[in-house]
Amino acid sequence: MLTSVVVFVVSVCAGLVIGLTTTRTDDQHNIKHEVYYKHMKLPLSTFVGEKKIEYGCSAFPLKADEYITEYLPIGKRNDLYHITVSVCDTPYDKSPIWECINPSHVCKNSKREFLYSWTNGAPGWTLPEGTGIYTGNRSKYVIMQVHGRDDISDERVKDFAHMRLKIQTTRPQVAAAVSMYTGYGYIPPHVDNFTVDTACVWNKTTPVPILAYGIHTHTRGLALSGYIVRDGQWIEIGRGDPLYPLTMFDITDRKMRILPGDIIATRCTYRNTDNTRVSMGFTHVREMCNYFVYYGVTPDKIASTKAIACGGNAQGTGWDQLFDNIPADASDPTGDTEQSRYVKKYHLTKNY
Repeated sequence: MLTSVVVFVVSVCAGLVIGLTTTRTDDQHNIKHEVYYKHMKLPLSTFVGEKKIEYGCSAFPLKADEYITEYLPIGKRNDLYHITVSVCDTPYDKSPIWECINPSHVCKNSKREFLYSWTNGAPGWTLPEGTGIYTGNRSKYVIMQVHGRDDISDERVKDFAHMRLKIQTTRPQVAAAVSMYTGYGYIPPHVDNFTVDTACVWNKTTPVPILAYGIHTHTRGLALSGYIVRDGQWIEIGRGDPLYPLTMFDITDRKMRILPGDIIATRCTYRNTDNTRVSMGFTHVREMCNYFVYYGVTPDKIASTKAIACGGNAQGTGWDQLFDNIPADASDPTGDTEQSRYVKKYHLTKNY
């Protein structure tokens, strides 16, 4: 049986801090929230030429006891596949930029806290009002991990990959944490509608609200869906077409909660027309099956809350019978979904 594993992951690109501080007032509680912006950047020249690398990491100092409330990519973005933002006690390397395609090469001793991921074409993410992602109870480093393209034009190669963080110095009403569900294994050759399932029991002792979710595969993904399974009933968190940019869909208006003992179940559906099987991995010739769920906790508990990582393939592990009852549209990305509304709002187009 798959069990949930507690981990924290963070990745960030090298950049600079903009020394502009502003304040905003919470009218309901008459509290002034001081905010500032951390602007991180990494040269696109990292991904071209004889010394090019595929994944580049840069580290930036991160203050303790603050809250990230926005992730915003800046400028032209079609030179990148994706950016991942993580937090480390100590970066894996002391260099300004280092190769980090191996996930254990982001943080020293692999102690990585995942915060956020963005793919080309997505709008960035402003967290729901009154929420923020805690930076930790001691100073750390934010790591910007960039997967760049190697076909960048001579005109663009002098530019940078950019990510801006909006940071709030006062505690919000709700702190945001993340759980990530990742499918492993491989996709056989010449298959349509091949599924990879993941399931874990929610082991928190109190109910938590769901704030947002996101979905991600590579080129062979057809659909990705996630559910709460409670007393045999399947409650859809969200589903969509993973070939659209990785967007964090705000669902706070739905007032969904995860209860102790619930099962979180996800399904990735693929088509592989190749003559060989395709393994899961981090390069674009491999595949991914990632479902992100952001949930809320009270700020007084956030210091002891770690990101939840559920990984594996449910087939043959005792969860098979559970997925016999998955909804019929689990592999159908169409319909009135959060993604369909975001596609219209932000004019999203498929990445592949």
